[in-house]
Amino acid sequence: MTAHLFKYAAALLLALAPAVVAPAQEDAASFEWPEATQTARPWTRWWWHGSAVDAENLTRLLEEYHSVGIGGVEITCIYGVQDNDDRDLQYRSAEWVKAVQHVIAEAERLGMGVDIPAGSGWRMGGPNQTADLANSRLVLDTRKCVGPSEFAYDSSRVTLQAATAQSAGGEVVNLTDKIRDGRIEWDVPAGDWTITTAGYRWAGDKVKRPGPGGEGLNINPFWRRSVDAFLTDFGSTLDQLPGIRAQFHDSFEYEGDWQPEFFAEFYERRGYRLEEHLEELSGEGEADLVARVKCDYRETLADLVRDDLVKPWVDWSHEHGMLARNQSHGSPANWLDLYAACDIPETESFGRLHGGDAKIMALKFASSAANVAGKPLTSSESATWLDEHFHVTLAEVKQLVDRQILSGVNHLFYHGTAYSPADAAWPGWLFYASTQVNPQNPIWRDLPSLNQYITRCQSLLQSSQPDNDVLLYWPLHDFWHDPNGLRKDVRVHNFERWFEGHPCGDAAEALDHHGCTFDFISDALLQQCEAAGDNRIKAPGAGYRAVVVPRTEHMPLATLTKLVELAESGCPVLVEGGVPTSPPGLKGAESQGEWAAHRREFNDLARRLSKATTVGDDLTTLLDKAPLRLEPWAAESGLKFLRKRHDRGVLYFLSNTTDKAVDEWINPAAAGEQVLLVDPTSGQAGGAAVRGKLVRIQVPAGESLFLIAAGKPSGATAWQYDEPAGDPITLAGDWKVEYVTGGPSLPESFASTSGPQPWTDTDDPAAEVFGGAARYTHVFSAPEQAVGTACRLCLGEVFGSARVALNGDSQGVLLGPDYCLTLEGLRPGRNRLEIEVTGVAANRIRDLDRRGVAWRIFKDINLVTIKYRKFDASGWPVEPMGLAGPVTLTPLRDPAE
Repeated sequence: MTAHLFKYAAALLLALAPAVVAPAQEDAASFEWPEATQTARPWTRWWWHGSAVDAENLTRLLEEYHSVGIGGVEITCIYGVQDNDDRDLQYRSAEWVKAVQHVIAEAERLGMGVDIPAGSGWRMGGPNQTADLANSRLVLDTRKCVGPSEFAYDSSRVTLQAATAQSAGGEVVNLTDKIRDGRIEWDVPAGDWTITTAGYRWAGDKVKRPGPGGEGLNINPFWRRSVDAFLTDFGSTLDQLPGIRAQFHDSFEYEGDWQPEFFAEFYERRGYRLEEHLEELSGEGEADLVARVKCDYRETLADLVRDDLVKPWVDWSHEHGMLARNQSHGSPANWLDLYAACDIPETESFGRLHGGDAKIMALKFASSAANVAGKPLTSSESATWLDEHFHVTLAEVKQLVDRQILSGVNHLFYHGTAYSPADAAWPGWLFYASTQVNPQNPIWRDLPSLNQYITRCQSLLQSSQPDNDVLLYWPLHDFWHDPNGLRKDVRVHNFERWFEGHPCGDAAEALDHHGCTFDFISDALLQQCEAAGDNRIKAPGAGYRAVVVPRTEHMPLATLTKLVELAESGCPVLVEGGVPTSPPGLKGAESQGEWAAHRREFNDLARRLSKATTVGDDLTTLLDKAPLRLEPWAAESGLKFLRKRHDRGVLYFLSNTTDKAVDEWINPAAAGEQVLLVDPTSGQAGGAAVRGKLVRIQVPAGESLFLIAAGKPSGATAWQYDEPAGDPITLAGDWKVEYVTGGPSLPESFASTSGPQPWTDTDDPAAEVFGGAARYTHVFSAPEQAVGTACRLCLGEVFGSARVALNGDSQGVLLGPDYCLTLEGLRPGRNRLEIEVTGVAANRIRDLDRRGVAWRIFKDINLVTIKYRKFDASGWPVEPMGLAGPVTLTPLRDPAE
C-alpha cells in the first residue's frame, strides 16, 4: 500500500470512527449527533460538458455546493454544449489536468472530497485503445453437410479460433487444426454432419457519451491484457492528480462476451476444453447438457470480470493512492463478489418511487457485500430519473433516500449536478437524465435542509456496525443453468428475471415479512465464513446467527462443503425445500463418467448436510427453529426498518413507507429499559414511552425516525408525542402572497380572503409561468387554548417545500410529504405566520418550449423525456404551485401531564 493510500485509508477510518456521544445513562437532552464529516455529507456526480470549465466558475460552484452541505464531487466528463467548442478542454490535456488540480486544491480548502473515473463518459477506453485490445463478441456458426463431400468455410470478419464436426451418430472430429487464414477446408466423411465454428469479432461498442478527447474504443472487460494496457496509459495522467480520494467505475455497460484467450482461461478454471463442446455452446443438443456447458461459460465470464477487470483496477487504484468505488450491477458476474472486491460498493436507484428500479431488495446487494466483507461504506447513485425533468421534488428525493438507507446505503451521491458557467442563460447546462440537483433549479433553495437530514442520518449510520442475523445464500448457478442465450446479465432493470418470483427472491421477501434481518451471500464470500463458537457464524465484517439456503438445485462442491462444515460445527443452516441435487456445469452431468468421483463426493456431502441441518418446505417454520431476533412488529405496523449496532445501543432506522401515519406500540427485539427516539429532520431527541418491551412510536406517512435501544435506564427528557388537547383550528381569513425569488420575473403580489391558494390558481399570466418561491403571510389572534402550550401546525396541501416562521423566528423547513411541525411560543393576541413555498420549475420550462426558446443546447443525446423520447414540454399541463392548505393549529397536551 502506497503512502498516498495510507493517507486516504486513514482519513476514511477517521471519518467513520464512532463519534464521542453522551453515554446511555445520561439525559437524552445531551444527545449529540456525530460530527458532520466530509463523508457523512451527501456527494454529487459533477458532469463537465465538454470539460468546458474555468478556474473562476469552478471555485464559484464548489463554494456554492459546499454552502448547501455537499461533501464532495465526482467529476465525470461528457459531451459538450453546442456552439461552445472554443471553451472545451481536451480530455487529459495539460489544460484539463490543470483544471482538475484546481478542483482538488479548492475542495481541500473547503473540506470537500473529489472522486474521478478512469475514462470519459461511460466505460473505460479512449483514443489510445487499439483495435486488437478492443471488446470482443463470440461468433458461433453452425452448418449442416452430408458426406462424402468437400466442406469449405471462409470468414473475413471473424477471427476463427476453433471448429468441430459432429456426426449424426455422435462422433466428434476436431477441425481446429485445419483453420488457415480464416478458412477451413475438410473432406467430409459419409453421413450427416454438423459443423460448428467459434471465433470472435469486435463487439461494436465504444466509449459512451464521451467528452472531447475521450472518444474511442472501450476496453475488453474480460481480458487482463486490455485492462492493463488502458490503466497503464491512464495512470500517466492520474499521477499528476494527487489528492483524488477514489476511483469510480460506473455500472457495467460493456457489450461483448469473449476475449482472445477465453479457451485457455476456460480450461484452467473449468477443467475441460470448451472447444470440444461448441455444439452445446451454440444451443444444439439435449437441454440439460446445453445448460450445463453454458453455465460453465457464464461462470467463466463472471470470473474474468472479477479477476481481469475489477481486481486489477482496485489494485491499480491503491497503487495510485486512491480508494476504489464500484457499481457492480449490469454485469454478467456475481454482484456480491464484485462489490466485495472494492473499497466502496455502490448501488443505484433508477426511475420513479413506484414502479421504477429502486427496489430495496435490489439495492441491498451492495450493502450485503459491504457488511459481509467488512467495508465501512456503501454508496449509491441516487435519484436517477426519479421523475420528469423539473418535476422532482425534495419530498420525492427524501423518500428515495429513506429507501436506500433501509437497504443499507450510508454514502449517498446525487445524480446529479452539471457544471454550468455564470453566463449560461437559465436553466443553464443540464444533464439529459433528471434529477437536476443544481443552483439553477428552484429546489436548490431548500436543499440544505435535505442535506442536513441526510448528513444526520449518515453520521449515525457510518458510526455503527452491521447487526443482521441471517446470511441468505444466492443460488446464482441456477440462474446460469439455462439453455437459452449466452450472456446472462444481472441488472437493476431486469430484477424480475433473476430475483422476483425466484426462490431467493421469495425467501428474501419471507424473511423481510417476518422481520428477520439478513445479508445476501455468494459462494465465494461464504468460503470466508467460519464457525465462531456459541453456534454463531463469523464473516470478515460481521457475525451471524444462521445461513438460509433457499430452494436450490445446483450448488458448487466447495459451497456444499462449507455448509456441511458450518452445520456440523453447530451453526444453524436452514435449507428450504431439500438439499441441492447437483453440482453446476458439465461436472454435474450424470453421463460424465470422468467426473463420477466428483458427483459421488457431492452426493455424500448432500447426505451429510441433510442430517446436520434443518430442512423443510416452510421457511417460516425453519426460522422458528433458529435463535433469531425476529421483528414481526414491522410488518404489523407498516414500518420498515434497518437495524445496526451502535456505541449507544442497538440502532433502528424506522421508515413509514405507507400513506398513513403510524402510531403504534411496537416491541423491538433489542428494546431495553431505556429507548431513545431521535428525529433526523429536526435533530431532537427524547426518551420514548415504554411499557416493558413495548415502545410507542409515531411516524407520519413518508417520514422516518431513529430508535436507540440502550441497556441502562436514565432520567431522559420525555419525547414529545402528538397528543391533541383540542380540535384543529383552521387559519382561514386573509392571506397575503408575495413572490420572493425565481423567474422569469416576479409576478405581482396578491391576497386571498378565504385561506391560502396556489399561485397558479390566480389569473396572473406571470404566475402561470413562474418557477421559484413565494411567501404566504397570515396574521391571526392566537386561540386561548393554544397560548402557553405546544401546537401542531399542519400546512395541508403544499406543492413544494415550505419554510415556516412565527413572529419572525424560523420554525424549520418542511420538505414533505408530511407538512406538519410542532410550534411553541404563540403570543396572546396577534401572531404573524409566514410560509415560504418553493415549487419546481416545470411551468417555467413549459413556457420556454411554448415560446420556442432554444434551451436544449447539448451535443450527443441532448435532453430526453423519462421514457427516452424527444423532449417537448409545450404540451404539459400547468402544474399547481404554492400553498393550498387548509392550514391548521392543534393544541397538544403537555407530556408531563
